[in-house]
Amino acid sequence: MKGCMATTIWILKAVIALLFSYTGFNKIFLPKARLLDKGMKGLINLDEKQIKVAGLLEVLGVFGLILPTLFNLYPVISAISALCLGLTMIVAGWTNYKLKLSLILNIVIFVICILIAYLGLK
Repeated sequence: MKGCMATTIWILKAVIALLFSYTGFNKIFLPKARLLDKGMKGLINLDEKQIKVAGLLEVLGVFGLILPTLFNLYPVISAISALCLGLTMIVAGWTNYKLKLSLILNIVIFVICILIAYLGLK
């Protein structure tokens, strides 16, 4: 059972890592207008610098999610990173709510991040 659970956690981490890496690198390297064209409508009220910082934090969160478990050094950091990435979904969800955008993806990502954090601490 433990092997199956570890595999499940790694799959969930991979999904979240790919998602946040993609959005993070896009926020770092693309201009705001291009991000809005790609459908990131929640960024409408942020300036370029805020978007770049958010992207950098997302990428750092991915490193914190994957590397501690990969090298088996302080695995609790991985759970904390998952929790922090999940908390960003609360902010993103609140922004989407104010802009009358869909919250479904925010909720799904939040639940996966919380599940990773919970299972990572067990």
